[in-house]
Amino acid sequence: MAYSSKILTSIFGRRLGLQRMSSAETGGSRGNAEFLVGPDALRMEVTTAETTSTNLKPHGVHVVPGTSAGSSAVYTLDPPIPGVRVFISGGTANGPNYVKTANSETIVSTVGSSHTTVKISSLGGSFELVGLTTSQWLSLGLTSGTSSNASGFGLTTST
Repeated sequence: MAYSSKILTSIFGRRLGLQRMSSAETGGSRGNAEFLVGPDALRMEVTTAETTSTNLKPHGVHVVPGTSAGSSAVYTLDPPIPGVRVFISGGTANGPNYVKTANSETIVSTVGSSHTTVKISSLGGSFELVGLTTSQWLSLGLTSGTSSNASGFGLTTST
């Protein structure tokens, strides 16, 4: 493990800990940045059987499969935790699906910054949100597409 000798604060011997890096090491202007080091990867909770009756957690990986009723499903996403990521993937059956924020938290994207709902087309697709504040999600991968390559997502203020 390349970082084992550079762990500053150890949680589990030399296998997991924090590493403080100087501005010379990071290439940035701010020194003393700290990073978690040691694991090969970070494993997050994955849920593939979400229901519209229970809110999506603001972290982990969620698959929103749609309903068997042949109509659109609306899933509610709990408020963001600043700095924490959530990945959402829409199914292709019985779409489109909608993911709306629980308390009108907004989703900041290239499409705008006042949207509260993501429409996932029946073609499926995945996107990532990062908690920016407790009232704003920052979207990664949500775009309006182009005229020749339309996006599988729509952003609105309602379902």
